[in-house]
Amino acid sequence: MSLLEICQGYTTSVLVVLLAVMMIYRWHKQKVKNLPPGPTGVPIFGCLPFMDTLAELTFTKWSKKYGPIFTVHLGQTRVVVLNSYEAIVEALINQGDKFNGRVHNFFTNLSSNGHGILFIEGEKWRIQRKFGTRALAGAGVHGKTYEQRVLEESAHLIEVFRSKDEKPFNIEVIYLTPLIFAVANVINGIIMQEKCEEGNESLSVQLLHMRSRIVMLFPLGRAINIFGNIPTLLSCRNIKLASWSIYLISEIFAAALEQHEKDHDAAHPRDLVDLFISEMQRKRPTFEKTQLLYFLKDIFVAGTETSTSTIIWALYYLIRHPEIQDKVHREIDAELGRDGKLSLKTNLPYTKAVLQETYRIRTVTPLAIPRRTRGDVNLMGYFIPKHTEIISNLWWVHNDPEHWDEPDVFRPERHLDTNGNLVMLNRVIPFSIGPRNCLGENLARIEIYLFLVSILQKFVVLPNPDDPNPPITLQPRSD
Repeated sequence: MSLLEICQGYTTSVLVVLLAVMMIYRWHKQKVKNLPPGPTGVPIFGCLPFMDTLAELTFTKWSKKYGPIFTVHLGQTRVVVLNSYEAIVEALINQGDKFNGRVHNFFTNLSSNGHGILFIEGEKWRIQRKFGTRALAGAGVHGKTYEQRVLEESAHLIEVFRSKDEKPFNIEVIYLTPLIFAVANVINGIIMQEKCEEGNESLSVQLLHMRSRIVMLFPLGRAINIFGNIPTLLSCRNIKLASWSIYLISEIFAAALEQHEKDHDAAHPRDLVDLFISEMQRKRPTFEKTQLLYFLKDIFVAGTETSTSTIIWALYYLIRHPEIQDKVHREIDAELGRDGKLSLKTNLPYTKAVLQETYRIRTVTPLAIPRRTRGDVNLMGYFIPKHTEIISNLWWVHNDPEHWDEPDVFRPERHLDTNGNLVMLNRVIPFSIGPRNCLGENLARIEIYLFLVSILQKFVVLPNPDDPNPPITLQPRSD
């Protein structure tokens, strides 16, 4: 062995030792007095080696030992987990302005690049959130109401279903095409007047890539930052898919923006894009084209995936519990019949209870979207430093046996009073709570409810006879 090779080997060993020492030093330096207690973990990896596949289950197990607020290191990231309804309310509502930051890492930067609405914070977020709330609330002023848009798309969806010649058909196909298009059309009608149809290839590709991106790169509610700003090799393929998806979205939304700018009329805004362009023309801070493109992407992604997933899960549980589906059908028949006109005023408390139970038992975002503290905070007797990542375990809120009898059982009656009236329990929080709750919660609830009732008014949901597990089969209802 040459002297050069010996020196190179020695240098490598020294660098490895120095790196390990630095990691251990950083590990010990991160310790803060009066932090919530938690598992110790190991240097560099923290508690990651001890995590189950479903993080919400691991957090629930640790909370039994350390309490409803505890600290855990995931890789090099300090995380405080809120594992009770009371802790979540205290942080996100009572001290919401201190817990409304967003985590910054490689993946959130890839998705937002400092723009949009999901991952921004500070003054830019406040301005854009206020605009988004106003723009979405004014959907009926600038065109059709949410209700009108959803009912129009649901009617079209039913016609697509009926085109199956009165034969049962597999809903897996529906999930990937007409249903997701119908949900997307409602959102697109509000934000940019663009319609998703099977012949519209650009939007079709966009939808499929967006779903892949969410599932693989950002499984919402499981966005645990493992190594901070260091992407792992296992994520390289997903990173490429995400980058391609974001590129496609930008191209499609940019084309819509260009057309809107050509025929923009500030006195007669048609949608969110028109309202945003008006703000751009007034030279208001944070209103520029790149911000708009990411804003549209965030609303489209979150809205389409959440609504379609919830509808599919509701249908799944109705298959598993045919006696519940029968009650839903009888309630719809009593109020509407097979051809009656559905509206938000239609009195369907049991059907709404089915949806509330779906929100509870199958939380789309079990850990919500992680937040971070904007400054040093005192929470229920503990000190939490500035820029600490915060994870809210919504899954446990929805499955705490102290508040839910047999939480693993699908039981819509728990959301009804003794007279059969719907009770909106505070502990069902699928869209999170506080200033950073889901911007489109109202629209999502309307979409999910009206689409589900429209389907069940005309169809029976059955298990696939060739496969007892999902996919699901829809069959036209017999008289």
